[in-house]
Amino acid sequence: MILVLFMLIGGLISTIGYIKDRNGRFCFSALCYMFYGSMLMWSVDLYTELKEEGTEALAMTAEDVVDDLLLTASVTGLAVLVWFIVIAWKALITARVAAVKA
Repeated sequence: MILVLFMLIGGLISTIGYIKDRNGRFCFSALCYMFYGSMLMWSVDLYTELKEEGTEALAMTAEDVVDDLLLTASVTGLAVLVWFIVIAWKALITARVAAVKA
């Protein structure tokens, strides 16, 4: 459940980003690496869980769904926050280089 939600959110944000950011100003590569790394982690986790428990690992209660939604929102929010920090850092470095050249 987490993996599916995260792939949909990450794919949507990445697709919108690549369409809107033609000159690479917004560093979408950093955001994509965070999303793809998380997807890889959850894919391995799901594989090992299915290997150990079988199809019982896919049975979810309402509490599991709420936990998964909160975890997905937390990871997505953290990834976007780190991405904003990367963008701000890049803008700061660019402004310093421009000031030194002037």
